[in-house]
Amino acid sequence: MLSKWSDAQAREMVAQYGDDGVPEDLALRVYTTRLLGQDPKLVLHGGGNTSVKTAMADVLGETTDVLCVKGSGWDMGDIEPAGLPAVRLNPLLKARHLEALGDEDMVNFQRGNLLDAKSPNPSVETLLHAFLPHKFVDHTHSTAVLSLIDQPNGEALAREVYGEKMGYVPYIMPGFLLAKAAAEVYERDPHVEGLILLKHGIFTFGATAREAYERMIDMVSLAQARLDQKNRVVFAAINLPDQVADIADVAPIIRGACALPAPQEGSDPKRVVLDFRSNEAILNFVNGSELESYGARGVVTPDHIIRTKNIPLILPAPRADNLDEFADIT
Repeated sequence: MLSKWSDAQAREMVAQYGDDGVPEDLALRVYTTRLLGQDPKLVLHGGGNTSVKTAMADVLGETTDVLCVKGSGWDMGDIEPAGLPAVRLNPLLKARHLEALGDEDMVNFQRGNLLDAKSPNPSVETLLHAFLPHKFVDHTHSTAVLSLIDQPNGEALAREVYGEKMGYVPYIMPGFLLAKAAAEVYERDPHVEGLILLKHGIFTFGATAREAYERMIDMVSLAQARLDQKNRVVFAAINLPDQVADIADVAPIIRGACALPAPQEGSDPKRVVLDFRSNEAILNFVNGSELESYGARGVVTPDHIIRTKNIPLILPAPRADNLDEFADIT
């Protein structure tokens, strides 16, 4: 991967938001958050999160340390400053001394420390961002990184790629316990440039927005380079019909099967639009003889569930000379 950082674009964003009273820290946080969010290999819609630690004035005009962290409902690709609600930092840091904090209590605690009560809920990973000492913290569910760490030997593969550059956090559901565990891993070696959260994703951090962002690019590039060393998997192919039906003949059948019934008599059913995609890698996957097994094992991250759902519809190859049979099955 290549860094998309531009000094000119960064200055432009600082100037643009500065006219609206947005501090430089937050403007740069918006800039690099968008750079990450606009790359689907790093973030799908609604996924990932970023933060910056800075200082802001409260309603009394008193300056307080805050964590501006991605809020629920905002997408990183086109986020605005309002999508990074400011949470008072000191109470978040004190929460680390708790033995436990349930999800509902955590959400309530975070909302109770918002600088602006109208802000969206801070990310479920707010405490993890807070417990790391760095000014800028980035988190993505990189496809390349997950392709390594979702393996049964994911930690060993990650250590082979990153060595001591990264810390390694065992899988824990996002929330309070994960935040504490991640902070403990970091504190055992504060020289690391980021954290690998096994079967979850990757964190990078830095003193500047550019440093945190470019560390993410560098670490993901290392994962991609490791994947490129291996030949792609070739699945044992199924026997296909001599004549596979053309997509123009198949699409109306699938659209009809996926249409939802009309909500009331006399109205139209709710139809879908199909997006047909095909290339060598896709055909290798869908023509595998064990597709019904490996194709239904679930997606890589919650981001993919939001976009594609967890289990695909798997249909047999449509024969050009017997579309009626294909329609019956569908």
